[in-house]
Amino acid sequence: MTSGNFAMIPVASIIVDREGRQRRELTGIEELAASIAARGLINPITIDRNRVLIAGERRLTAIKSLGLPEVAVQFIEDLPLTERKLIELEENVRRKDLEWKDYVTSVAEIHRIQSEAHENWTAEKTAEFINMSPQHVSSVLLVNRNLDHDLVKTADKFSVARNVAMRYEERQEAAGKRDLDVILSQSLGLPASEQGEPEAAPSRPPLRAEIRHGEFQTLLPSLALPPFNFIHCDFPYGVGAGDKSGQSAAKITGSYADTPDIYFELLKQFCLLTPIIAAESAHLMFWFSMDYYDVTRKILAEAGWKTLVRPLIWHKSDNAGILPDKDRGPRQTYETALFGVRGDRKIVRAVANSFSGPTAREHHTSEKPRPMLEHFFRMFVDDTTRLLDPTAGSGNAVRVASELGADYALGVERDADFAARADANINSSSEADGTL
Repeated sequence: MTSGNFAMIPVASIIVDREGRQRRELTGIEELAASIAARGLINPITIDRNRVLIAGERRLTAIKSLGLPEVAVQFIEDLPLTERKLIELEENVRRKDLEWKDYVTSVAEIHRIQSEAHENWTAEKTAEFINMSPQHVSSVLLVNRNLDHDLVKTADKFSVARNVAMRYEERQEAAGKRDLDVILSQSLGLPASEQGEPEAAPSRPPLRAEIRHGEFQTLLPSLALPPFNFIHCDFPYGVGAGDKSGQSAAKITGSYADTPDIYFELLKQFCLLTPIIAAESAHLMFWFSMDYYDVTRKILAEAGWKTLVRPLIWHKSDNAGILPDKDRGPRQTYETALFGVRGDRKIVRAVANSFSGPTAREHHTSEKPRPMLEHFFRMFVDDTTRLLDPTAGSGNAVRVASELGADYALGVERDADFAARADANINSSSEADGTL
């Protein structure tokens, strides 16, 4: 690659081929323009002898926004298209303000171009070319292979996207190995009992039950944990129950605002996560408002959950419920949960689909009491159960699952204070029965 001379040329004379550009969205133009106005253009724009832009579109856009008539450029001699593309891409990956998805696609494109141009090109050679570690480049290529997955695409940062992509590929590899084992066994004419060894159980976490502080949407993809076969969801769904009493919704539910928008956003995030957190065969117990019955079942079905028509019912024997309202009719003194299944997982034992018992306020403002949870959990929990509660609140679901003998139970709670209370709750139980 030969570099030519530097010069000042009219801004209007530079040609930008938008169709051929790698970067589709230009961000931070105002900030860059302010920097150029204060300190000048530190790095010249790169063009060819025909004044076609090779690298520096963002800088050029900022210059135009300032109304400057001329700009400093560096001329590059006529180069093949691939060489020009490499210059642009290499410059992109070195920009600190580059969005992570643009960064990933730029590195992947460098690797693709070099692989097509050179026989036996490797990720290690790409790493050397752009002066990065081979491990990092491998992670970038992993994310790029999985950019079509919604959960990877919507990640707020590269580290989250990397962890999600890793989980996707691990699951795909495991599924492929199972399929291959079956095919090979069948080709040998082996009976079903001899068709491959059973899949090894995933390594068990060090604790039988634990609470993690964080947002489940971002925390769960970052954890290297085997999938869960029982998920208990208790998202806020009071439909503005606090309005009539004059209390703030946030106080009633803890840290989440109690609104339909929040409920459906959490439901959406949970469904996006389902492919990587839920086992192929799993149970779901999902608390909801009857106001949202049809739409909740529809959204869960789209995520692969089959729910029973008749819900589970907790009747509050102390008559606690929504305050009387002549516009709403009778006071509601019960809550409902959907019974969901993914795959072919069977219940441990049958119990009544309703429970009558008082409310509780030991650890959380909207706590689900342990006796009620224990009644329903007996359907789902045995020594193979791996429970997840993505909004743990009181921690009672984790505690009850552990007390019923679950292999592992994890609760995630976004509020630091409630997370500490939930942790104390499950640890007091564990210390009493000696499980920890």
